[in-house]
Amino acid sequence: MTKIFKREYYDKILITLEGHSGYGAKGEDIVCAGVSTLACNFINCIKDEEADGRIKLHKCIIRDGYVHFEIEIFDFAKERLEGIIESFMKGLYMLSEVYPQYVKIE
Repeated sequence: MTKIFKREYYDKILITLEGHSGYGAKGEDIVCAGVSTLACNFINCIKDEEADGRIKLHKCIIRDGYVHFEIEIFDFAKERLEGIIESFMKGLYMLSEVYPQYVKIE
């Protein structure tokens, strides 16, 4: 099962994805592919936002079955970044609703 955690800690947003969905065999798991696609898109968006000076990416850890971000959003970009994060989380919520035994948001 893939578990997703989103927390706000002072001025940072922490997002962690851990585990493999277990829906299908490695290389054929459509649930894992969905989570991975959303995560890769989010990573690219966040790195672009950091390059443009809208956020500070304090941590970005990517390993097999584990992704963790710690993001500080600067006040002037808060609304924009909240939209990016909301879009990412909505995609994950959708997967958790369709595949609740494989994706869980805590």
